[in-house]
Amino acid sequence: MSQKLPARNRVIYQSEALFISPDCTGYHLYYKPDAAAAGGTYPDDCLIQINDANSQPIFFDACDGVTRADATSAAAVVKDWKYTALPCTGNEELDPLDTKGLTGLNPILNIIGGADGTTIVEGSNSNSLEKIGNQSIYSCVEQIKRVQSANYSFTINRQDINQFGHLGRLDSVVLEAPTVSLDYSYYLTDGENERLLGMITDGSLQSLSGMMTRTQNEFGNNYFILTVPEGRDAVLGDQIVADENKTVIGVGNSYLTDYSLEASVGSFPTVSITAEGMNIKSDVGTEYKINPAIDPTDGTLTCNSCFYLPPAATGDGESVLKPGDITIDLKNASLISKQISGSTIGYGDEDRGSAHIQSFTLSTPMGRTDLQRLGSSYSYAKEIDFPITCTLTVNALVADLKDGNLLEILCAEKFDLSIKMQNPQCPIKCDPNSQEEAIVINFNQAVLDSESFSSAIGDNKTVDLTFTTQIGGPEEKLQGVFISGIENLKGSDGLHRRPPQVAYDDLTTDGTQQLKFFPYGKEGTKDYSKWRDA
Repeated sequence: MSQKLPARNRVIYQSEALFISPDCTGYHLYYKPDAAAAGGTYPDDCLIQINDANSQPIFFDACDGVTRADATSAAAVVKDWKYTALPCTGNEELDPLDTKGLTGLNPILNIIGGADGTTIVEGSNSNSLEKIGNQSIYSCVEQIKRVQSANYSFTINRQDINQFGHLGRLDSVVLEAPTVSLDYSYYLTDGENERLLGMITDGSLQSLSGMMTRTQNEFGNNYFILTVPEGRDAVLGDQIVADENKTVIGVGNSYLTDYSLEASVGSFPTVSITAEGMNIKSDVGTEYKINPAIDPTDGTLTCNSCFYLPPAATGDGESVLKPGDITIDLKNASLISKQISGSTIGYGDEDRGSAHIQSFTLSTPMGRTDLQRLGSSYSYAKEIDFPITCTLTVNALVADLKDGNLLEILCAEKFDLSIKMQNPQCPIKCDPNSQEEAIVINFNQAVLDSESFSSAIGDNKTVDLTFTTQIGGPEEKLQGVFISGIENLKGSDGLHRRPPQVAYDDLTTDGTQQLKFFPYGKEGTKDYSKWRDA
């Protein structure tokens, strides 16, 4: 096979983009009627009739994405197929008339009941067929925004086989599953990245609650690192080069093992992510490639599923949050140094003379244990190690001291600490920043573990404070880390967005279950206006 990718001298950040799937099931595609089909004339532009395996007619409305009881526009809706999740396409070209694909039928017509080998009834409108082609297949995969670095690697652990009579090894056998590592960092913005990772970002539940649910994240996520040809921006550039000139690194069955947030004077708030995967693969091209995930029960590839990457984009919202827009309320929870205890934006008169915070680090480690069993080459599960202890470390310049006694703090109360980050505003004004809060982090029921002072000639006296709290179950609403992002607004139904999910839709009209893609989560808002307009 000839090498189609032109020679490169190097790859730099401009040519790459990072994507994540809602899970690793392989249902990375979904169906939605093309916007061009809206307003079509029924039945001329919309109706498609096919026969099922028993030669019974099925009437499909390509404009509304539903099956109807008969061929009239007023016919009752039998079933709504919009947002139906697909393991793969009927064929790579998505030509409705092509019968050489994986199923022998367009995937949409296949899932509504058309059996392999059945044909479209003669006389069905060809315009309707075109409307369920490429334009109707969308990707469940979404882009992580503001990425600053990304590193990935794998390690294979082998066991040498030796015997008496041989100095060298007879074989080198893989005894346990390889280790695939992925770590990346991005600038904190509006909380969308966190929601895509599986975190709850409406402040109602602990941020990690979504990752504790088996239905949400039983087998992890898939990551995809896109690379376009040298000299091209990944944003927009990925749409003007041939697919054969793009490459994708896929990391399958990835589990989040650490989420850390750091902010300091003179630098932007930055999140660092560490994940562990089970498989890694590379592909030339980004369209309908085999899923990188594996079946953890037997280590086999999910060969009957595929993915393609959506266009890379810069992302909505502010470009970045700034350290000057961060307000931290420590509730004066220290023992010796006087700490900021006000929540006034930009701080108020009550905080003058308090210690002046220079930086903070919020760390949420999620160690996981590989569960193995005889008969399985891979871990059949990677379960979180509980309890999860979250740490908030704060560094500040010492200004004032206060009364304090170590013996008293042994029985001291717990504190609800708060970190607020506003959207940036031009500083040329008379009042403090009045923009909305982009991110609010509540570090509830925290205890002070240590208070360390440092003083030397020529330096400011500083103090390092360490607070800890623990993550409980999803029902625990008093203790833990709670995150609210401005991206997670209520929909028209009064619900907040939850992490994207591929799940069974139990509300089908005929009572049967149907796998669907919920871009805002099954229990989240059903307001799809953003997606309809995309």
